[in-house]
Amino acid sequence: MIDWAPDETVWRQIYDLLLERIETGVYKARNPIPSITHLEQEFGVARGTVRKVLGKLKDEGYLRAISGKGTFVVPRHERLKRLEEGDA
Repeated sequence: MIDWAPDETVWRQIYDLLLERIETGVYKARNPIPSITHLEQEFGVARGTVRKVLGKLKDEGYLRAISGKGTFVVPRHERLKRLEEGDA
């Protein structure tokens, strides 16, 4: 899963894995992704690493955080609309 002697950084490997899960439907549109604590434990990394990955995915429009509820996958058509409008 995570290569600890990588050519690319650990956070980038986690980013690629989570993005793949979003794009292949493992994480379904409009549904929450696992908690930061769960992802920390799954990947064996610090909270800051997970936050960096989630922050990048939010900035790119793949995820949306809702205070008190969690982090949710943004549907593909909403991401495409943002790109068309130039907001991504």
